[in-house]
Amino acid sequence: MQVALFRALRSANIDDEAAAKAVVVVEEQIDMAVGRAIEPLKQQIAGLEVQLESGLKGMQTSIDGLKWYIIGLGSLMTGAIAIGAALTAYAQFIK
Repeated sequence: MQVALFRALRSANIDDEAAAKAVVVVEEQIDMAVGRAIEPLKQQIAGLEVQLESGLKGMQTSIDGLKWYIIGLGSLMTGAIAIGAALTAYAQFIK
């Protein structure tokens, strides 16, 4: 677009320096307009990132709780097996 605008200004008999300045001004205006247009999208993305982070923290808390539940249950099962083996050995000893 820069080259096309510059050529159009040159074909309208505007000198090189003025045409170059006009191109710079148009570019700055476009940059500002695009910046204003995408600002709501940036805010939406930031909000979604916050929601994602809080969701992941909640999920991590659930995973940690589940991990300790499984460890406790495994320990309980191991203890039950050990007690069962001890009772079996005791029963065999009593016979």
